[in-house]
Amino acid sequence: MLSTYVLFLLVAAAALAVVQLAVSSFKLRGIPGPFAARFTDVWRFRAMRSKGWSERLVALHKKHGKLVRLGPNHVSVSDPAAIPVIYGTSPVWVKGPSYYGAATVSKGRTVPSVIAMGETQHTAVRKSAGRHFTTNSLLDYEEPIQAATTELVRVLARNPTADIANYLQCFAMDVLMRIAFSESLGFIEKGADVDGILAAVVARFDHWGHWAALPGADYLFNKSALAGKLRKKGDSPLASVSMEQLLKRKGAMSTTEKPDRMDLLQKFLDGQAKYPDIVSDDQILGIIMSTIGAGADTTAGTLAYTLYLLCKNPAATQKLQAELDNALADGTLTNPPTWPQVNKLPYLEAVLKESMRVVPIASWGLDRVVPAGGATIAGTYIPGGTVVGCQIDSVHLDEDIYGRDAAAFRPERWLEADEDRKRRMDRAFLAFSAGKRTCTGIHIAWLEMKKTLPLLMMNFDMELVNPGQDVRGEMRISAVKYPPPIWMRIRQRENASII
Repeated sequence: MLSTYVLFLLVAAAALAVVQLAVSSFKLRGIPGPFAARFTDVWRFRAMRSKGWSERLVALHKKHGKLVRLGPNHVSVSDPAAIPVIYGTSPVWVKGPSYYGAATVSKGRTVPSVIAMGETQHTAVRKSAGRHFTTNSLLDYEEPIQAATTELVRVLARNPTADIANYLQCFAMDVLMRIAFSESLGFIEKGADVDGILAAVVARFDHWGHWAALPGADYLFNKSALAGKLRKKGDSPLASVSMEQLLKRKGAMSTTEKPDRMDLLQKFLDGQAKYPDIVSDDQILGIIMSTIGAGADTTAGTLAYTLYLLCKNPAATQKLQAELDNALADGTLTNPPTWPQVNKLPYLEAVLKESMRVVPIASWGLDRVVPAGGATIAGTYIPGGTVVGCQIDSVHLDEDIYGRDAAAFRPERWLEADEDRKRRMDRAFLAFSAGKRTCTGIHIAWLEMKKTLPLLMMNFDMELVNPGQDVRGEMRISAVKYPPPIWMRIRQRENASII
């Protein structure tokens, strides 16, 4: 009797799945894309694990147009005009299920990630801690960033050749550990991972990249209670360090009236004390892990690609170097530089924005769910419940927005554009996402990049050991585009004072 009931349930579930597949296939039947993608998300699951996934998406958009179907219920969008629709604030379109892969597991439970949080959780976090990521709080983080950049310069000064991508990843990890916990674990000096923390950050992005297309399978095989019992997998080193710091700090707060530091962890705990009903320990743990994980790999990759692109484009290097030298000469820039100084350097900002445009660090679209009632995107009606996302690489290569030379690295485009074109370029710039869910740490990222790149260029001349290197063919595609080893010759500049 029981076996008959179980068989009935299996047949019913299979029939329901077939019906849902047929409905999904029918409602998006007019949108082109790979044939297999009409029927199963397994196509995308396999494709996302392949080399060159981002370039393949660009090629698909060139072939099929502004809309490409990547799954039974999934559409990739390359129309810049769709950005204010998909990522607008009235109404807010909720994030797609692909973000579930970014959530991590600690002590057998799924810990909320800032990236993967639902709107209610995210609003609560912004209420309690959002002000700590605004421009008004930037100066709180300048000292730890300066300490890390000083150490980076000293270490690079001892190395005539170095894999700059590796050192920048170690540097970015060190920055985030200082900002989050007021501690440095020695990533820069060692030039390698410490206690498996960096490997855990990379593994988190790899997991997200591998399972984004199949969130249901991710839960079943990796995050369900049954999966936890069968796999008996312990916490990642990042989760362990974050939890250890959280418990240690809460213990210290219970015995002293005033904390002796004001890092991100302390600020989040202060927010919890103010809003105890909406901020849990799990949320603090998730925010800390998200800040370290997302902030380290993305900023490190962007800086590495920027230095690579500058080496490949000596005219841009000369212009940036001249801007820095002139500012040093007239006293508006010091060594080391301060945030108010570097934030007034227009070509520096243009170089960084152009680098993020040409090589955006995210590997795929920023998925959202079309609300009930549907929406018109790129001139096509998309039914409610469909998952859509702007494919960043394709949007950033739009020639109507960025010019016929959109594929080229040319920072001048950001300075030459008139006000109308500049607004259009900024609206299509998705390096930090868009709308309400714009990257929480965007201002910290700008602070870190605008302080680090000038300091390196003021102190060193750099060139590629292999001038013919093509990082596009070597980068590893995960949830982010990990740069390959980028070996550079590093020479101290004349009159440079290693700080």
